[in-house]
Amino acid sequence: MASISSTGLSSGAIRYLAPFHPKLHPHFFTDILIIGGGLAGFRAALAVHPSLRVLLVTKAGLGDSNSNNAQGGIAAVWDKSDTLAEHVADTLVAGGELCDQQVVEHVVQGGPEQIRKLIEIGVKFDLNESGNEIDLSREGGHGHERILHANGDSTGRELMRGLIAEIKRRPNIRVWENTFALDLLTHNGECYGAIAFWGRQDGRGEKEIIWAKQTILASGGIGQVYRETTNPDVATGDGVAMAYRAGAEVRDMEFVQFHPTVLYIAGGSRSLITEAMRGEGAYLLDKNGSRFMFDYDKRGELAPRDVVSNAIVAQMFKTNHPNVYLDCSHKDAAWVRARFPGIAEVCGKFGIDIGTDKIPVRPGVHYAMGGVTADMDGRTTVPRLWAAGEVSCTGLHGANRLASNSLLEAMIYGESSGWLASQEAMRRQNDYHVEPLENKPFPGVSENIDISDLRNALKSLMWRHAGVIRNGGGLTEALSNIERWSYYIFGRQFDAPAGWELQNMLTVARLIVRGAIVREESRGSHQRQDFLSMLPDGGKTHYVWKRE
Repeated sequence: MASISSTGLSSGAIRYLAPFHPKLHPHFFTDILIIGGGLAGFRAALAVHPSLRVLLVTKAGLGDSNSNNAQGGIAAVWDKSDTLAEHVADTLVAGGELCDQQVVEHVVQGGPEQIRKLIEIGVKFDLNESGNEIDLSREGGHGHERILHANGDSTGRELMRGLIAEIKRRPNIRVWENTFALDLLTHNGECYGAIAFWGRQDGRGEKEIIWAKQTILASGGIGQVYRETTNPDVATGDGVAMAYRAGAEVRDMEFVQFHPTVLYIAGGSRSLITEAMRGEGAYLLDKNGSRFMFDYDKRGELAPRDVVSNAIVAQMFKTNHPNVYLDCSHKDAAWVRARFPGIAEVCGKFGIDIGTDKIPVRPGVHYAMGGVTADMDGRTTVPRLWAAGEVSCTGLHGANRLASNSLLEAMIYGESSGWLASQEAMRRQNDYHVEPLENKPFPGVSENIDISDLRNALKSLMWRHAGVIRNGGGLTEALSNIERWSYYIFGRQFDAPAGWELQNMLTVARLIVRGAIVREESRGSHQRQDFLSMLPDGGKTHYVWKRE
């Protein structure tokens, strides 16, 4: 596929966010450094050769990730009546002709084996009524029942439980919780580790220089760049931003997936309402009780996420209502509550019985298809740096992710990057390549900045102008604001994660908006009101960004 490159975005001159000096901070040496505590990071750690030392740093505590929140499940060809070819075809259709077919085939073919490995380490998937076989469900865009789930709607939590238990059994793996990875350390274009910040109980912290033979980036998503999102607070796009600053190629940033059904309660958290509910037969209704999805697509509620999100936004506008409703009242109420216990609990806090009441929902940011460019093995364009999971862009998802393919991708690429990185590390023996790297402090802007206020302004701006529906005028306005804010935010050095997160969010927002401006078409999750059609040759084009 063809790529169109651009370099030198605003703030491109910023290489490291915070000052550091090798004589002022402690140093830590490891064979493999993994940044990120989600499914991809844990799978990578378990794939590393047991003779090597692994350090896994996670921004919050174990389990605080998008992986842990995954409700629907993991997609794999498990039923004998299903085929790999059908799963591949469904993925290609959902991806808006932008998927890399070779990558899709590679991931889909590895699905059944990854499921077996999860079962081997103790992950317990839900069984059908007979209790002898794994229960399978269907989600939007899938032509067959191939979604494996656990504890009804808590699949991610069960997968993480199993992996964390296995991690704790491995003496070669060390985990640092509550550790903020600030920047990747590079010299002559190669990655040699990272500069990290760990907190203390008194609210202060210390930087530490981590030297590694190989580094794997598995830091998750970018959802917090938007006001409406299902992502946890930690998903501020740090991995994409630090990789971009380190000179890695990023691509397809304009493709941000909006989950169609996010609980919409004024003042309440934006909790995900799993797509599996529609897979089990839930209806989408507007404020007048009309089942509207078949007016937009012949697949109705089982259309891919981009189609359903666009239809919901259109119906909200048509009915002048802030949301639509998900309705399961035509199903057995007790069965619905038992099938989706987590959702029943969340909705119950707001007085909603999911078995009998309509659930108010609207789209929210859920997943980023774009990210750090990674090849079939997980290698990035920076030597010694790998990427796996949502932080990466492998070519699997194209312009729109097929439901429940993300956990599968995290498993496949986590395993390959962990194993191949360990092979590279073993070939290098004691080659840590310690370099006299430093980042000098500078005076910067002296005025006080309300970080929280600017963060909220950015999130609202992105939702308003780079959300489900976009147009050139709004995107240009968004870019103008982002550039203006960046001018004085990158003109200072912060000393705590809140400031660094804001700088990372501005970097990611700029990449998303620039990509959305140059892609003058509507494709998958990227919908332009001023360019409604999909360009016939657009499926061969990726917009690539790289720091000068």
